[in-house]
Amino acid sequence: MGTIAQLFESGKQSSDKGLFKNLVMLARVDGKIDDAEVKLLARTAKRLSLTSEQVAEIIGHPDSYPMTPPISKEERYERFIDFIQMVVVDGIVDPAEEQLVAKYGIALGFSSEQIEECEPVIMQCAMDGCGKEEILRRFVLE
Repeated sequence: MGTIAQLFESGKQSSDKGLFKNLVMLARVDGKIDDAEVKLLARTAKRLSLTSEQVAEIIGHPDSYPMTPPISKEERYERFIDFIQMVVVDGIVDPAEEQLVAKYGIALGFSSEQIEECEPVIMQCAMDGCGKEEILRRFVLE
């Protein structure tokens, strides 16, 4: 159902919480959230200006936070890159994580073909330590 505060938040706030919820779900998919994933979640929460109370609420009640896909091509790629970075941050790519990333990619408006084409390349770039801006330049600006 959500809280009264959720009824009055902006579209960006709702979208940011949905992104964070999806990252939490990706981190949990292998049954545990390891230290590297916790650090990435903390950095993401800070970047999204989420309070510790909001983070706890999202982690405790993820179903209350729907995914709100961004509209622009660049923002959709940014979100997809965020998902892939969460998958690779612990150095182990679980097949269930890959399936969830593909599902989220579809929700972001990418076709199965686009996901099959760009996911391995983005994943390799992320594992090689490329930042989001560098990956974006390769996919969006070229």
